[in-house]
Amino acid sequence: MGITKADTVIKNVKLVNVNTAEIIENIDIAIKKGRIALVGDASHTIGKKTTIIDGTGYYATPGFIDTHIHVESSMLTVREYAKCVCVHGTTTIYMDPHEITNVLGFDGMKLMIEDGENLPLRVYSTVPSCVPACSGFEDTGAVIGPKEIKKAMKFKELKGLGEMMNYPGVVFGDKSMHKEIEITLKENKIATGHYPASDNNGLNAYIATGINSCHETVTKESALEKMRLGMYVQMREGSAWHDVAETVKSLTENNIDTRFAVLVSDDTHPDTLLTDGHLDHIIRRAIQEGVKPVTAI
Repeated sequence: MGITKADTVIKNVKLVNVNTAEIIENIDIAIKKGRIALVGDASHTIGKKTTIIDGTGYYATPGFIDTHIHVESSMLTVREYAKCVCVHGTTTIYMDPHEITNVLGFDGMKLMIEDGENLPLRVYSTVPSCVPACSGFEDTGAVIGPKEIKKAMKFKELKGLGEMMNYPGVVFGDKSMHKEIEITLKENKIATGHYPASDNNGLNAYIATGINSCHETVTKESALEKMRLGMYVQMREGSAWHDVAETVKSLTENNIDTRFAVLVSDDTHPDTLLTDGHLDHIIRRAIQEGVKPVTAI
């Protein structure tokens, strides 16, 4: 309203409006106490103590959100990781700390959650669903099952169940896996997926349990099939996996709605963060492969 003046006003930017898929010229952004208070003409919010930033020639986008990331792959603490990605426009991450949990159990997960507090990066977490990753074939520092999942769901920072890697167990009725999913959904939280197989019957069974996303999609056909079934396809472009070139063809070669397509990094090594960036790099890759810029953002 302008009754209380803004702390900061960024003037004359080109706003990338993802609500309406427009780029709008000459927009101001007024900020008060760290929150955006106005987008539009902010002249009436400028006071004697307002810091004014000239945004002429620059684009303003919403902060980028990585919905599937293993921070451990960066070989950095969460705090140091935040320093790397915030400068590339990433403002929120949903991490799956299954590597550290595999070694230290819940203490490791709590350590990462605590390290992510009071940062400019919003850090949310999922609780790892498969610790150990290959039961019976490896020694781990902890074992996570339904009992532990139920306890973890009370942590306010936890938003869901980490990638359900044991997809054969889900499809063929493993009671422990199904109990983990059941506990998650009863807490009104999200069960995230990991389904690299290409069989339609198994995929339908997997989705029917309530799992709603998958970052293990490597072909355009599989991406299209999953989106048609209402599963979020997290198109991955990290250090180890470069799937965007193929998976975005499901969008560019078909006239479909993009609401179930998401860009994620999964695993990003330090050299990739330094030389390429983070989600900004993945957005550029999607644009290079033919996705419209506003759609990619």
